[in-house]
Amino acid sequence: MTVIAHISDLHFGAEDPVVVAGLLAELRQNPVDLVAISGDITQHAFRREYRAAGAFINALPAPVLAVPGNHDLPQFNLAERFISPYARWHADIAPDPEPIWRDDKVAVVGINTVHRARIHWDWSRGKMNTRRLGAVRDRLEDLPENLVRIVVAHHPMMASEERPRMALLGNARRTLRMLSALDVRLVLSGHAHRSYSRIGLGGGPLIVQCATTTSVRLRGEPNAYNRISVGGSGDIAVQVRVWDGDGWTVQGNAESD
Repeated sequence: MTVIAHISDLHFGAEDPVVVAGLLAELRQNPVDLVAISGDITQHAFRREYRAAGAFINALPAPVLAVPGNHDLPQFNLAERFISPYARWHADIAPDPEPIWRDDKVAVVGINTVHRARIHWDWSRGKMNTRRLGAVRDRLEDLPENLVRIVVAHHPMMASEERPRMALLGNARRTLRMLSALDVRLVLSGHAHRSYSRIGLGGGPLIVQCATTTSVRLRGEPNAYNRISVGGSGDIAVQVRVWDGDGWTVQGNAESD
């Protein structure tokens, strides 16, 4: 069995240090094979925030796969945002904003859904254009067919049932159709600071969203992370674990055969 801790929207610079310490203790006590971080590791992409986030990642007792969120690009230094938007990411987080991790059961593929700028006034919204979709397709097609395919991205690709009009990744439907055609079983995302699971379009991949795991920027939900288990037969179980002020407790479960 492969166990993955899906954490998101850490927002170092607006983190709750008690929750951060609690998460490290939780993952040391209940080990996982991989920690997948679906973006917004920092609040303003300041260097001090990146250094704090990097120290946290280095303290995690498992390999880490991380993709950027919209908060992880420089917000106040536009020259850096356009010329070298991932310089701070490379220095403190990882050399690649679209990493791949795999073992003998699963392949986890990171997708960068962030853009330096868009014609749309809200630069926080991500989009998958034709070039990026083609690159993701190539990476997925190169994977061995026997592995359970999991994708990690920052922006949500399906809305929650409670908020059907929430902002989604640009070209979300097209992206999901492609992922479904390439036999992706699970999509892990964040951005909305809400925990929920949905079955993708036409019975496509299971969509699993994560609330903010460690920040004080709560949106009516507690800090949470998802504990995901992939069995030998490819069955997937998702357990939502929430912070109750003293520790992490089970909030809900989702499964995919």
